[in-house]
Amino acid sequence: MKRWILPADATTADRLKCEDAPVPQPGPRQVRITVNALSINARDQMVLAGPFGRTPGRDLVPLSDVAGVIDALGEAVQGWAIGDRVLTAHVPGWSDGPAPTFGPGAGSFDDDGVAAEQIVVDAAALVATPESLSDVEASTLQVAGVTAWNSLFGRHPVRAGDRVVVLGSGGVSVFAAQLATAAGAQVTAAVRAHADDPRWARIGVADVITTAPGWGRRFFESTQGADKVVDAVGPGMVPESLAALRGSGEVAVPGLIDLTNPGLDFMAMIAKQASVRGVAVGSVAMHRDLAVFVQERGIQPVIERSVAFADLPEAYRGHGAAGVFGKTVIVVDRD
Repeated sequence: MKRWILPADATTADRLKCEDAPVPQPGPRQVRITVNALSINARDQMVLAGPFGRTPGRDLVPLSDVAGVIDALGEAVQGWAIGDRVLTAHVPGWSDGPAPTFGPGAGSFDDDGVAAEQIVVDAAALVATPESLSDVEASTLQVAGVTAWNSLFGRHPVRAGDRVVVLGSGGVSVFAAQLATAAGAQVTAAVRAHADDPRWARIGVADVITTAPGWGRRFFESTQGADKVVDAVGPGMVPESLAALRGSGEVAVPGLIDLTNPGLDFMAMIAKQASVRGVAVGSVAMHRDLAVFVQERGIQPVIERSVAFADLPEAYRGHGAAGVFGKTVIVVDRD
């Protein structure tokens, strides 16, 4: 089988290597998956550039998001069968309940990822693929979809009629807009540029603003504020996000793009009784709840670009381009 390797000294996509490797065999309570699709996330770009998620001197199989079909079962596997369409959870040890402290997941440090034609995973990490989605579509759920789900519903859950602001147009932001809209919320997208992009309207978002300085205050004054801001940009945008909140609102911060630390306006937090919460993907239960919600509400993940498995470096380059709207996926074509 083929798999991709990120060499220990590589920090750019052109250094990725495709190699032949033995077909892995599942052990007890493990399954083997024939991989049909992968997707790429901002965390994968950070692992590539390093030192985030890298163990010095260690080659690494990259990526964490995968969809495929079970083709072999190890001993003592229950509840799954050969031929089942499956996804894998990002944090297998977090089944439900309060969030633990955990690392960046598969495809980082000493945990090889899923950029291979076949992989072996623990059966406890499996999530059934929604029947309404193709494997290409479903491969986008693991990080971007679950992160958006956790941001919206993990704490301070969004309800019908709430006002939600999502920052940016990447995978988490677009998923958050789709999920919040499906839940009956009023969604505003706040973007750095291209506020006239017609793709927002296609997913049900009619209100798009730009994140020019002071946008949070202006949004609050014109709308009486948001119940939730999903800040997929990062800590540098938190002061504006706080300004955009109404009383008892929450800023959910999954973003790692802008890591500047301007400091929190604690007077605003106290006056508004607001919360700022860090979000790092989500539990297995969240992933399963998301899969059910996506199927029941007929949500179709937004895919901007599809790349062949043999062209994986191009997926990194495309995903890193400015103005990406939605997800970049990698298709394993065996024809």
